[in-house]
Amino acid sequence: MPVTLRDARDSESDRQWIRAVYRDYLSELSASKSGTFPALGEWGDREGEFLAGWFNDSSAHPFVILQDGLRVGFALVARPAALQRRTTDFRMAEFFVVGPARRRGVGACAAALLFSRFNGDWEVVEDEYNRPALGFWRRVIGRHTGGRYTETRCAGEVCHRFRTLARPSAAQA
Repeated sequence: MPVTLRDARDSESDRQWIRAVYRDYLSELSASKSGTFPALGEWGDREGEFLAGWFNDSSAHPFVILQDGLRVGFALVARPAALQRRTTDFRMAEFFVVGPARRRGVGACAAALLFSRFNGDWEVVEDEYNRPALGFWRRVIGRHTGGRYTETRCAGEVCHRFRTLARPSAAQA
């Protein structure tokens, strides 16, 4: 089950696929009924405008997650504004794996690939009522960091912070 990432900026069909499944993602997020996420259709015509920002923002890195070459999810890694970079270099802004690909290690593998690709100080934030996401990120981040991360709660969100470092290649080891 090879899991890979592809930069979504490079393919119109990848961008269209993200737009198509984004509503499923929002629907799942709004299921917690926390009021944090918009209901389907709430943005109307602005939804496309919002997603276009992913592909036009030089500080954003949109990816399609692939399993055996097929699209099964997406991720958006964001670089916070310069002032915020004093504490965080990268933020997992969005992350979604379609239902049939879940509980097979796809999301964990994709997250590890992203963490390894962008070295520095990371932040992953979840809605405190989204229990499946909390469990997933605790497992994945804990495994990736050997348990070296912090978790804080504020304003209905849980924030995980940790650091990734470049791993030496076999030639350097």
